[in-house]
Amino acid sequence: MFKGLFGKKTQPIPKVKLMGMNERALNLFTMFLNSSAKGLCEIVDDGSHQIVIIDLDAVDNARMWLDVRSQFTGPAIVLSVREQSLTNAFWVSKPVNEDHFKSALDKAQKALSQPPSQPAAVPHSPKAPLPAKTESQTEPIKLATVTTKTPSSTAEKTTAVTSAAAGGMNESLEDHAKTCCGELADEVYRDPKQREQLFFNSSDTVLGLLRQAMTLTKEQGIARIAREGAHPLYVGYAQDFVSSPMHEAYLRAICARNIGESPVKVELVDMDIKTIGASDDVRMRRLDNVLWKTALWSSRGRVERGTSLDAPVRLRAWPNIPRLMSVPDGLRIAALWVTQPTSLLDTARKLGVPYRFVFSFYCACQAFDLVEQLGAAKQSSSIHTTKTMTQE
Repeated sequence: MFKGLFGKKTQPIPKVKLMGMNERALNLFTMFLNSSAKGLCEIVDDGSHQIVIIDLDAVDNARMWLDVRSQFTGPAIVLSVREQSLTNAFWVSKPVNEDHFKSALDKAQKALSQPPSQPAAVPHSPKAPLPAKTESQTEPIKLATVTTKTPSSTAEKTTAVTSAAAGGMNESLEDHAKTCCGELADEVYRDPKQREQLFFNSSDTVLGLLRQAMTLTKEQGIARIAREGAHPLYVGYAQDFVSSPMHEAYLRAICARNIGESPVKVELVDMDIKTIGASDDVRMRRLDNVLWKTALWSSRGRVERGTSLDAPVRLRAWPNIPRLMSVPDGLRIAALWVTQPTSLLDTARKLGVPYRFVFSFYCACQAFDLVEQLGAAKQSSSIHTTKTMTQE
C-alpha cells in the first residue's frame, strides 16, 4: 500500500519511463503515479524521458540494469526490497512510500543538471552469478538513447530508438511514430467528410489472416499462412508459437498491403514445432510481439470498420507494454482508459496527442481483447489472447 501525502511541487514536472515491471506491478505503479503521486511526474513512452524508474526485483535485473545504463546515462530511481547503491541512481524501498518516492524524485531532478558519470556497479541480486544468454531467450528491452535536453518540438526529436520492442531498428522518434501509427493527419480525423479513411477491414489484411490461424490452433495444432511464391508464417496459438523464414521488415511491408486480391491459404499442417524450427529473425519468435506489431502495421492510425468513434473506451486489462513495440503516449492513453473511459476522438483531444496514436493503440489492444467500448455493440473481430500478453 502507498501511504502518506505529498507537499507542493517546486520543480518542473519531469518525464519518466517505467522499466522492469510485470503487468501487475506496472498497473499498480501507474495507478499510484496517477492518484497519490498525481502531478509529480509524467509517464512517457516515446523516448523523451529524463528519468527512468526501474523495478530491480524482477528476474534478470542485473542484466536489465546494464542494458539501461548502456543506453541511458541520466538519473534513475530504483525500486527494490534491498538497499541499492548504484551510480546516478536513487533507491526507494518496497513497498513504496510516497514521501520516500518524492525525496528520490527530487534528487533525480537535481541530478539532471549534473554531468553524466560512468556506471560502476551492478545491482544486488539474490540470483548470482549472472546466467549466460541462450539463443531461445528474448533480447532484453533497451531504453531509447536520449539527450539531456528535452526536444521542444517534434521536428527536433531525432533521438535514435534502439528498443527491441520497437523492432531493433535505428530510427528517429518521428520515424518510429510513422512506422507504428501511420501518417494520417489530424485534419482527417476532425473532418466528418473524410471519416471513411479512418476505417479498414481486418479480413483484408495480414491481421485477419493471423487471427484465422490463431482460431484454428486455439486448442492445438500448427497453422500455416502461405501464398504461392512467398514466405510462409507458422502459428500455434495453444503453444504460443510463431515462426517464419521472413524477416520483420518483410512482414511490416505486407501488412501495409490489401491481401484481398491475392489468394492466401490459412490451413492446419501436420508438422512438429521442432521440425519447423525458430525464426532466424529473433523479432519473429514471439506470438504476442508478432500479433501486436501486425495490428499496428495493419491499422496505421485506423480502426476496424464498425468501431464507434464516440463510445467511451475502457481498458479491461493492461498490455505488457515493456515487452512490446512502444506506441507513442501509449502509457498515458492506457492510464486514461483505466481510470476514465473516454471515446477515441475525445482521448486525443483530452491528452493533446495525435489521433493516429490513439487509434493505433486501440487497434493493437483490441487484437488482444483488452479494450471494450461502453454502450457500443460488441464486435467479434478480436480473439481472446490475454494469456499471451501476460505470460512471463
